[in-house]
Order: sequence, then structure tokens, then C-alpha cells
Amino acid sequence: MLPQSSQNRYEWLPMSWQPEEPTSDQPSDAPAGSSQEAPQDEPESDVMRECVITLRTGRTIKGELIREDSRIVVIGIEGIETTFQRRNVTTIVVLPPVEERYKDLRATISDTDIDSRLALVEWLRARRAYSLALDELDSILAVDPTNPHAKLLHTWLSEYGKLSKSDKAVESEPDQDRDEGDDREYKIQQNELPTLSDEQINLMRVYEIDLRDPPKIIVPDEVMLELMRMHPDRFSPDEDQRKKTLSIPEVEKLKLIFALRARELYSRIQVLENPDSMQRFKDQVHTGRGWLINACASTRCHGGVDAGSFRLINRKPNTDETAFTNLYIIENTKLANGQPLIDFENPDRSALLQMGMVQSNALIPHPELPRGYPGRGYSPIFRNTRERKYQQAVDWIRSMYQPRPEFDFEYPPAEPQTQPEPDQNDAETP
Repeated sequence: MLPQSSQNRYEWLPMSWQPEEPTSDQPSDAPAGSSQEAPQDEPESDVMRECVITLRTGRTIKGELIREDSRIVVIGIEGIETTFQRRNVTTIVVLPPVEERYKDLRATISDTDIDSRLALVEWLRARRAYSLALDELDSILAVDPTNPHAKLLHTWLSEYGKLSKSDKAVESEPDQDRDEGDDREYKIQQNELPTLSDEQINLMRVYEIDLRDPPKIIVPDEVMLELMRMHPDRFSPDEDQRKKTLSIPEVEKLKLIFALRARELYSRIQVLENPDSMQRFKDQVHTGRGWLINACASTRCHGGVDAGSFRLINRKPNTDETAFTNLYIIENTKLANGQPLIDFENPDRSALLQMGMVQSNALIPHPELPRGYPGRGYSPIFRNTRERKYQQAVDWIRSMYQPRPEFDFEYPPAEPQTQPEPDQNDAETP
């Protein structure tokens, strides 16, 4: 066990150290549901920001704080982003910066204790504090220049740093072959594809509800009364007992409706928040930190008039209407051979993801664009299946409800037929 530091206690684990969970007797002036964060200097870019959240059930969870707002908290747990409804979280305690904890830990270790120092390097690497890890390795190699583990780690971190800098340089370099005027023209044009209605999107939300972590919902009394009339044998003959059913929690009402497979009532359930799977799509795939709108729905790609039958909406991309209409379009689009874009049984083999891959690595390469196609042409989204965005997309597909529901939506909706105005000469006179 490592000695206790001035601010946190740390326990020894093989190849890593982990801060202990804060206990309920630790003083805090922060209200329930708020974040507590120690003052910190400017952090190293991309270094993990760790936190401990406490749920209303009393359970504590430690991980990387990805995002929080008034509605959800997103925590990275062993590389997998997990979303919690904010109302179910009582506290979020952000741990001191990695650099600060590193200094506390390093002060407890002798310069000649190479094994413990290498474990500290692994701890830094797991938290993406690569510069600190390299500095520590330089110091270790000054003491033990032939240590094979230290040399291997130093090589890995050095090469990783070069790759990271190279990627950033490529992203910042202007494209010499780019027709700026043409590309700018394509970016600003927005198509006029229709969106699904609020009622249709609400029904999609109903099917995606995870009863283990449900969003806020309302099940109107008339829906429950209709359920009782449809299944009289499943409810008490006593009227007072039936009235008590109307006062049970909303999620318990929903469980009854699901258990009785009363699908004709689903559309009357009011879902006031996006279920986790749909919010993942919106944040991690569609917009936010996603890639679909920028990479696939631009006017020069599947948002434009030259995109063929597979077209995505590119106006108001941050709205639920656009995001979930595009989700519906993607799920109901098939390739020429009948293969769907999303493979729910093998998400990592989905054509939607494989076609976004560097073509030399793809199982299903993106079709070649015809010569003279407007814009910059095809640009891959993923280099390999290990990329974070690729894994997030796979996790999103896995989070979707199975088996997939079949919605009776007509998309795009049929245009209303207008009746021809009667010829004035044929009109009857009073």
C-alpha cells in the first residue's frame, strides 16, 4: 500500500494505482447532483479527467468524465462510454488532475525502486499523460539504461507521440487540390428532405426504452384504462384496486404495457427524453462528437442532389427531428445486393461503418465516385476498427433494441393530392 497523500489515498494494484472512492463522510459543500472539482492548471492535451459518480441507489462508479449537462452524464468505463440520466446521479466528484496525483505518488517512491516507477509509468499511460510518462522513463533509463521494460515503453510512447503529431499536422494542412469555391458552395447548400413527425419519433423512442435506465415518460390515465379494458383478466375486479394502478410509477405502468404487448397503445406513451441508444446515435454518430453529418450528409455527398437514392437530411443537424429521421433512413436503406447498412448481429461488419473505412482495410469498400463528381470526392472516416469513433459506433448499434421493430411509416411521406379547381364555365349557378 502506498503512503497516504495530502489530498487523496491510493491503493497499490498490479501495474497501476487507482484513487480510492470518496466516502460519504468526506466533507463537501457541493449540493447533490453537482460536480466538485479541485482547482487545476492547464492540463496536458487529451489527458483523462477522472471522476467518481454516486447514483441515487448508493452505487459509486469511477471512470473518465466525458460530458455532463442538465440531462445526462457520460462516463468512460474501460474505454466504453456509458450514459446515465442526470436525475439518477446525486454527486459527481472530479478527481484532482493526473499531474498533481502523479507528483504525490512519485514523492513516495525511491529513485532506485525501478519496478514501482515503471508501474507509475503504466498508470500515466492508462490516463493518456504521455509527456509525463516519457519524462519519468527518461529518468528511469538514466538510472537503469538497459532495463528492457523501460526501453520498450519509451519506444512505444515515442512512436505514439510521433504518430499523434503527424495526424494533427495532416489535419491542419490545407488541401492543395481543393477547389475552395466549389467546396464552399456545396457546404452551404441545405437540402429540403422532410423529417419524420413528432409522433413518429416518439414511437421510435418508446421502442428504444431500456427499463433498467428509463428516460422520463408519461403514461396517461386513459391509456391505462384502455389497457384494463383490453385485458380485464389481468386486473382486479375491484374498482378501487384498479384506481390504485393509476398511481403507480410511470415506469411500472410501462412495464405492464410491454408485458401485455399492447403495441396499439405505444404511440400514446409520451417519452420526454431520448433513450440512451438514440442519444448515443445523436451525440457519437450523427453530430456532437460524431461524423455522419460532416462526412456523409454534406451537399457534395449523401446530402446533395447527386447522391442517388440514399440521401440524408443536412439542415438543422443538431435537432432530434433531423437526427432520428436520418437514423430511420439509414436503418431502412439497403445496398444493391439487399444487404442493410446496419448489421445488428455483427455490428462491426456493418456496411455503414465499413464503407467509412480506408478502402484498403474495408470489408465493404465505398463505391468509387464517377469522374467529375462534384466536391472533393470520397474521404475515409476511419483508419481501422480500433479507432474510438468506430468503437463508439459499434457500441451504439449494440445498444439498439433487439429484435428491431418494423414501423409503419411512409417515408418520404406522400405528397397530398390537390383537387383541380372546377371550371368556372361548368359551375352551377344558384
